[in-house]
Amino acid sequence: MSELRIKKLMIANYRSFKERVVFNFPNNDYLKPISIIGYNNSGKTNMLNAILYSIGYKYTTKETFTINDFYNRQIDNVPNIGILLESSIENKFDGRQANLNGYQQLEIQIDGIEIEGAKFKSLDPTGQHENWQSFGALKYYNVFYINFHNIKEEIKTKKTSWGNLSTFLAKHIHKLVETDSILVDKKVEFDRQTKEATENVLRDSLLQSFIEKIRFNYSTNLRNNDCHVEFGLPNYEDIFLQMLFKIGLNGNSENLIPIEQFGDGFISMFVMAVIQAIAETNTEDKCIFLFEEPESFLHENHQEYFYKMVLCPLANKGHQVIYTTHSDKMIDIFDTKSIIRLEFDENEKRTVCKYNNTEEEPNFENIVQINNFNSYIKSIEPNLNKILFSRKVILVEGPNDLLCYTHAFEKTIYEITGDYNFSKAYLNFRNISILPHHGKATALYLLKLCKHFGLDYFLINDLDMEIDIIEELNNFGEITELQESDLYLLDEFENRNSTSKGIITTNFNLLKSAGIEKIHFNIPKLEGVIGYESNDKNSLNIWNRLQEIEVFGIDFLPESLTSFLELDSITEIADL
Repeated sequence: MSELRIKKLMIANYRSFKERVVFNFPNNDYLKPISIIGYNNSGKTNMLNAILYSIGYKYTTKETFTINDFYNRQIDNVPNIGILLESSIENKFDGRQANLNGYQQLEIQIDGIEIEGAKFKSLDPTGQHENWQSFGALKYYNVFYINFHNIKEEIKTKKTSWGNLSTFLAKHIHKLVETDSILVDKKVEFDRQTKEATENVLRDSLLQSFIEKIRFNYSTNLRNNDCHVEFGLPNYEDIFLQMLFKIGLNGNSENLIPIEQFGDGFISMFVMAVIQAIAETNTEDKCIFLFEEPESFLHENHQEYFYKMVLCPLANKGHQVIYTTHSDKMIDIFDTKSIIRLEFDENEKRTVCKYNNTEEEPNFENIVQINNFNSYIKSIEPNLNKILFSRKVILVEGPNDLLCYTHAFEKTIYEITGDYNFSKAYLNFRNISILPHHGKATALYLLKLCKHFGLDYFLINDLDMEIDIIEELNNFGEITELQESDLYLLDEFENRNSTSKGIITTNFNLLKSAGIEKIHFNIPKLEGVIGYESNDKNSLNIWNRLQEIEVFGIDFLPESLTSFLELDSITEIADL
């Protein structure tokens, strides 16, 4: 039984990666697929490529890397990729042993101007001694890589013009043909029968005469060198790579259609079945499966189906499953050991790891308790994608807050740029999401998620009090200290009622959870700040009131919020 598993990955100066980033992967007793998430251009594909090179799936030579692979395209930023593997020890065909236990470390030689050489050096688990058993070892383990962006390419089984096998399906079929004793035993008889059948079909035919003329002319062209020309089937091992998968729809076995003629979604479902079949036939081996955005071409329901019926069962069988994704349907938010979250730091212009924790087991049970299920369905579940795949998140209290702040942002940006479409798309351009939390209790849950995944956030809430007590609240360190104070106990020299105490407590919890620079309170409420005197929550009337406002003041758009929105950079963008 062969077994191969990634324990640790190190990347520096490779494409979008600058400073050394170390990724840890859970132990082999962790039976969940590992998702690499992040918004567009955050570095997910670069990370997956680093894995493919370091385990030897993609071969490394002097020509493998170019200046484009060096961070910031500077020759001094030499890519540094290393991986720590854990493997079984396998017997090679020549009696030697294959062993990938230890480190694979990229070594690139440069002369100061160009690349002179590149290779991966293998070291034992201590990192002190070279591991000579790693040479040519990968073929004795099972690694499957599928790029779902090129799904039609992934089902091709023919060799390339260089005689190589480029897809996971071709490699797996070739391995089955090579190692299956039943197929090997039938080779001689198959060759005899096919040769005999071909000769019988061609005998006395125009095609045979045509082939004979080719042979005669070819021999003449070779200066009468007597040569044999045969027109027949490929070699036994290659025949299976020339075959096609054909599909009969609705049980029709007569009119079959090659699988490559179908659409990308249909082919994705076929590849799904291939992956399942590989897992079902590899009952002893522990494989590595690497997938690039498997949700491509799948609708949400099938994305979730793929996660639950393919990825999770693969991992549950002991295989290591690592994949990149943009879909919240293909992650487990309540088991975040399975999540690696990347971001691209806009200031330092490099990929950073915002979340990768294989030790801590966060407790999100309070989010999904049945008594909080309403809050979860309204605020957490619909916004999961925005939380995980945005660069920043603005949390507002409700639908009318969303309406008002979206309008205020667009109006402010339009006044700077004069570009209507850009003002509408600015938040998308900056990858900033704005979403309602529908309640202060739920806001605390959302804040917890944002902080857990290292997501930058800003919280906007109603204070629900007539006087500004924010600075005073912030001066208290603990809730017990607050509850012993006059601010909490008294309201204009009278005992404060329980409702008012509850409001103060909630605001204190929000303030301390978010941090004073990351929160804004509308005093007393949103409606009062924008000058809407009614409390009817009528969105149309509020919208009409917004049209009357020429300038939004700092009581509505504080400097901390405009800074969070990076409005100071808009002029530079507009000039471009």
